[in-house]
Order: sequence, then structure tokens, then C-alpha cells
Amino acid sequence: METLNQWMTEYGRDVINFAYSYVRNYHVAQDIAQDVFLRALTKLSTFRGDSSAKTWLLSITANRCKDYLRSWAVRHERLAEAEALPETVGGDAERDALIRLERDQLWAAVHRLPVKYREAMVLYYGRALSTREVADVLGTTEQAVRTRLHRGRVLLKEILEEAGDHGAL
Repeated sequence: METLNQWMTEYGRDVINFAYSYVRNYHVAQDIAQDVFLRALTKLSTFRGDSSAKTWLLSITANRCKDYLRSWAVRHERLAEAEALPETVGGDAERDALIRLERDQLWAAVHRLPVKYREAMVLYYGRALSTREVADVLGTTEQAVRTRLHRGRVLLKEILEEAGDHGAL
């Protein structure tokens, strides 16, 4: 139980943010995170340590999010948009607002990517996992992750260029 409490403290925010990248609803992401840690508690004996605890938890999160997105409720309800977890940036309020706006526009463009590219980008850039860890979370190879990241960046560039031609995202 102590291990789980430590994981919740260390990786709770990562789990919620990763879940949010899938479901785009903060409250649902919190519910999924609770479910992830409950599942981790019940399956703690099966954790072999082949990967890091963070990778294992994010893998559970990805699977739980995919289950949620396939559920009847999601297919028949319109999800409300929620704000992402705010990050604080010190200093000038105007500069901070511009930085947040640019970051929000970038992540909005990332969320327009197909799921297989988006999840790789979120894990690699947003959660700062290595390509090996991303591969473990997604159940694929490192080469597949590198390919997804490359293709994701190409698509992201196209989305951002299109948005630049047409104004805001």
C-alpha cells in the first residue's frame, strides 16, 4: 500500500495529464486516474518490474482511456471541453499570457492529430518519456515510436501552417 501511495504522489499528475490527452475532459481524466490506481493496487502482484512504475501506470492509463473512449456513454454523449492543468510561469503577466496562449495553441494542434501520433507526442514531449518507455506504454517497438513521432511532427507542422494561413486554430 505504501508503494501505491508513493506512486500516486510521484505519478498522479502524469496519469491525469495523460488521461486528459485522450479524453479532453479534466473530470473524466481524474476518474480514470482513480481507476488506474485502483487497478494498479489490485494488480500490484503482477508488476514484474520489467519497466518503470511510471511506464506501467501510463500503460494502464492508455488502456483504460481506450476502453472509456469505446464505451457506449462516450459514443452517445458529447464531451464537454475542460481546461488543461494550469502551469505557472513567473514574471510579467502579459508575457505569461502569450506563452500560455502559444502553448495552448500548440497542444490544440497536437490534439487534432490522429490518436497513434498524438499519444506518442504526448508521452514523448508532454510526459518526457524516452522512446523505449513510450514503446513500452503503447506496446510497440522503439522504431514504431520514432516513426510515429516523425510523422506526427510532419502532420503537426502542416496543421500549424494551415492555422497560420487561416488565423487562429
